[in-house]
Amino acid sequence: MNSLNELKEKIFAGGVIDKEIVEQIRTLLSDNGINRENANILFEIKDACLSKNNDASWETFFINAITSYLLDDDASPGHIDDDEAQWLRAKIQHDGKLSKIDKALLANLKKKSVNFPEILHYKSMHVLFLEAILYGSRFVTFLAVLGSLTASVVLFILSTIRVINGLIFSFDAIKSLDPQNIEKIIAIFVSSIDGYLFSTVLLIFGMGIYELFINKIDIVNKGKDSRPNWLMIGSIDDLKSSLGKVILMILIVSFFEHSLDIHYKNISDLLFLGIGILLIAVALFLTHTGGKHKDKKEEKTHS
Repeated sequence: MNSLNELKEKIFAGGVIDKEIVEQIRTLLSDNGINRENANILFEIKDACLSKNNDASWETFFINAITSYLLDDDASPGHIDDDEAQWLRAKIQHDGKLSKIDKALLANLKKKSVNFPEILHYKSMHVLFLEAILYGSRFVTFLAVLGSLTASVVLFILSTIRVINGLIFSFDAIKSLDPQNIEKIIAIFVSSIDGYLFSTVLLIFGMGIYELFINKIDIVNKGKDSRPNWLMIGSIDDLKSSLGKVILMILIVSFFEHSLDIHYKNISDLLFLGIGILLIAVALFLTHTGGKHKDKKEEKTHS
């Protein structure tokens, strides 16, 4: 048993660190130096004697001694290496809260060290518990995922039923070759496409929300090449871009569907139809241009 250990037992019995004890510890460390064992003993003394009746010199001595042990070593002078950072974090976090002297020690190290490891940016157990609750609240988005996927399945089924009805109607009208029946068949199939597209929007939205807020889907996360483009979602902007393209297709199909119901009586009706087609072409061009710009930006980022 060394002298500092013997003094530690004496301090534990008294429960208070007076000026005389501080001087005794100072003398022992000046004679023997401070190593990991002595630093551990200093932390044991500090934790056992957090009384406000301690001499004011004890806090200053403790901070300077631990700072010297961490920064004045030959292996990493002026630096707190990974092993030292993990050791210090274990010493100050064992009871889940920082004492006044611990906070002062960290502030002194941050001021004097060349580096200050991320692991020493300590958060109390209360803060960590609150952050865990906040992070866990992301699972409420699973309601949006479940609702979107359910609605998507329902729309897929309804659109498929509409296609089946269209096929039945087609078989009944195939002999007549009435132009009006042909237009009705086209309208039925176009509206079913509209339903499929909107189902796809809900599917992409649900899976995108899941990947953004809950977890990556491992089945399609094996490699970059095996992951479909529509599920390349890394942010809300990516999700909006994917949804925007599908919504644009829905609007185009809806425009086509309504154009079938319009009776073109004069030249102005044809003019408006041409303007609508021109606007659709511009929208498709801008979407294509934006996609190429994004791809080039990603290539520059990865290169």
